[in-house]
Amino acid sequence: MGAMYDNMQGCRFAALACYLCIGSTLILQRDVISNYSLSECPHIKSSLPPISYSIGVWEPQKLAWLFALMLHLPARIILSMCVPDVYQPGLGKWIMQAAITLEALGLCCVSIFCVDSIIGFHAHAAFFGIWWGAAMWSMGIIIHLQRLIGQKDNDPHIHRMWWVKIGIMTAFFFVSVGVSIFYPLSQLHCSIAAFTIFCLCEYSVVGLNAAFWGCYLTEIGREYEGFQVTAMRSRKGTIVHPEMEKGNHCPP
Repeated sequence: MGAMYDNMQGCRFAALACYLCIGSTLILQRDVISNYSLSECPHIKSSLPPISYSIGVWEPQKLAWLFALMLHLPARIILSMCVPDVYQPGLGKWIMQAAITLEALGLCCVSIFCVDSIIGFHAHAAFFGIWWGAAMWSMGIIIHLQRLIGQKDNDPHIHRMWWVKIGIMTAFFFVSVGVSIFYPLSQLHCSIAAFTIFCLCEYSVVGLNAAFWGCYLTEIGREYEGFQVTAMRSRKGTIVHPEMEKGNHCPP
């Protein structure tokens, strides 16, 4: 299974779909945006749509995003199984696998349980926090493992990209903090400027997450041709490998 499939489907595809939903809202549904106001300040209108509404509430963008998510999640599952196998078994490998899996589950939950869902805004915000924490966790453990095993010192390209990933992770952290700060400020002070910064930070979070995974999966693609999944079938309660079956012998 080629790493290019993981690269396109696992990170860039979802980010592209998200930006297409936002763009289509800005271009085709100006009337919807013109009627949108801050939840705590009904008299304040915003010219920028927040991501939570563009992909979670307004139609048909919501259906388009859920369809994109349906295509995205299988690649994320493959990603969670294959990428940790680049490293030797150990605590770091299992932490990475847990972080990647939790990031995928967080994205799924924050998409399904939108701001207008039956469980409400606070649950949506909590799922966003889970996704953000898992994303930071994944980035941090990847950067740490590449330093720990000396991978960044053995390949000049990986060394350069290691610093690029640190820069992306740092930017991801600060724009995420901006999301957490400027949204409550916009509601508390009815500030359209704070809400605009909040929306721009939201847009940046999506792109930076995709950029990090794009960098890392490109590195893997330089070293590995792909990941192989081998089917095994049972014969009389014994698992038989296809190559062993050709030789007409089975393990004891």
